[in-house]
Formats: sequence, structure tokens, C-alpha cells
Amino acid sequence: MVSKLKKLSEDDLDDISDFFADIIEKKISASVKSQKEILAMDVNIKIDYNDKNEQLSVDVDVDIDTDELSKLSDERINEVIDDAYLELDEYINEHYRE
Repeated sequence: MVSKLKKLSEDDLDDISDFFADIIEKKISASVKSQKEILAMDVNIKIDYNDKNEQLSVDVDVDIDTDELSKLSDERINEVIDDAYLELDEYINEHYRE
């Protein structure tokens, strides 16, 4: 059984958001042969926490500009994001559950 979430502060939400963005950036960077393939990367995390029913919602939008020779596909980016969500779940379970 998964224990319930602790009451999350703004600092907690910032920490969760930063952790998630870092994981996504690292995983995407690891998915290319050279960092030069990524011309620009913007990872936007939208985090919403409802105190009353202790629901946490984390959405991500990744905007990546790659050079024309890059083989980084949208499919691979989505796989990376799915993997990152799994790590985020583990992180929240370890740090923010009672």
C-alpha cells in the first residue's frame, strides 16, 4: 500500500519540479551522441498540489531544437519523459510520503 503524501510546502514543490527537470535534461542529453545536436532545450514543469485531497499533478512540456543531423525523435523524447516520470514517482515515494 502506498502511504499518503505529506503536506507539501512551496519549497517541496520547487524541489520536486527541479528534480524532475534535471532528470529529463540528463536523460535527453544521454540520448544523443553529441551535446552539439541539441541547439536549445526548454523544460517547463507545471506542478499543481491540492492540499484538501492530497493530489499532486506534475505536467511537463519539453521544447527541443536540434540540428538537422540529429536522430533524436519525438518518440525517443516521449520515452525519456515516461522514464523520468517513473523516477519522479520513486523520488516522491522516498521523500514526500508519510
